[in-house]
Amino acid sequence: MTPVIWLLGLSGSGKTALGSLLRLYLEGQGIKTDFIDEGRFCRQTDIVPETRISAVDALRDHVLQQHAQDRVCVVAATTPYAFMRQKNREILPWYREVWVRCSLQTLVDRDTRGLYAKAGCTHVSGLCGLTDAFDEPRHADHVIDTDRHSLVESYLLLRDLALSALDEAHNWARMGHTLPESPLALTSRSHSFAL
Repeated sequence: MTPVIWLLGLSGSGKTALGSLLRLYLEGQGIKTDFIDEGRFCRQTDIVPETRISAVDALRDHVLQQHAQDRVCVVAATTPYAFMRQKNREILPWYREVWVRCSLQTLVDRDTRGLYAKAGCTHVSGLCGLTDAFDEPRHADHVIDTDRHSLVESYLLLRDLALSALDEAHNWARMGHTLPESPLALTSRSHSFAL
């Protein structure tokens, strides 16, 4: 049993950098890991909400396939709408939502890919936080503030969260092997022998 560590947040908040570092660490520990960046499923700018929704649906399907192979899935995806996150909670096993939070001013100052400058000069549809909605994650399992913490500090927080999620998943798996059978299972088995 493995967790899904889903990093969400605005473009430039540090999701991809943190997810890449976590994957390297987990693989270094011998843990089968898949790092999935939303860039494989859609571009960050000039997309309509419907395209973003279908891209996250495709990403979620990919995560389920990797999870079925007992891989830890580390996802970096903006995931701007609350209903997307709710669907993740309903569908993905051992889902852990991490909001990589950063103020818009810091993102504009960083502007690592020039997206915010481009949005300031021309209308860029689909840039969450500016020209598209970003629903504040009210139920995130963890929040990492990358404008208050360095990359190293943020990574260490994420690493500890991931290790905790792995421990929890393994403990539940062990408990499942040691729990007694339910009375219903014993009853149905005894009836089948009586036939």
